[in-house]
Amino acid sequence: NFVHKRGILLWGDPGCGKSGIIQLCVKKLIECENGIVINICDEDQFSWYSDIIKDLRKIEPDRPLIVILEDIDALAGEDRYSTTKLLNILDGVNQIDNVVYIATTNYPEKLQERITNRPSRFDRRYHVEMPSRDIRESYIRKKLTKTDLEKIDLKKWLDKTEDMSLSHLKELVVSVVVMGKTFEDSLSNLEEMKAAPKPKKKSKKIGFYEVPKSQ
Repeated sequence: NFVHKRGILLWGDPGCGKSGIIQLCVKKLIECENGIVINICDEDQFSWYSDIIKDLRKIEPDRPLIVILEDIDALAGEDRYSTTKLLNILDGVNQIDNVVYIATTNYPEKLQERITNRPSRFDRRYHVEMPSRDIRESYIRKKLTKTDLEKIDLKKWLDKTEDMSLSHLKELVVSVVVMGKTFEDSLSNLEEMKAAPKPKKKSKKIGFYEVPKSQ
């Protein structure tokens, strides 16, 4: 007699693949499960969702449903009316059955503990880290044709792209393979972007534990 729902929070630095993971989930749900996907990006869309979701469940009570809440920190800030509505949807009087919520954030420290530190709201929290060497290699092989792969020094690319996000890697592939720039010039441009000054951050606190600054 439990409400059948789950909440998943993906957090990590920008460009590490959170949206890519969601795209794979969406593809699987639609193609294999004949499910429904609702993407919520701002407060207006969330208000629309909270108004129609109960009626939708009456029409489609058993159809699998994923609700995507990208950049949830923008929806669930302090002293915002949308935060109260969100909590009622996740774990309150307005919660619905047979749904998985997938939320993302680049700034978990901005989320209040009443969102992160309550299992019935987000039952699983995953840190999406910078892509490993194996992941970077898989990404490059997926994006390049066999002919393009023969033109590049793959080992050099993997050695030089350590600590780069998938977004940076995508730009490197486009710059070199599509735009015809040299690998060295393209890498230099990306390194300059990474070296841009950033504000200092405090340790990221998520629920029960703190993540050291080195991570």
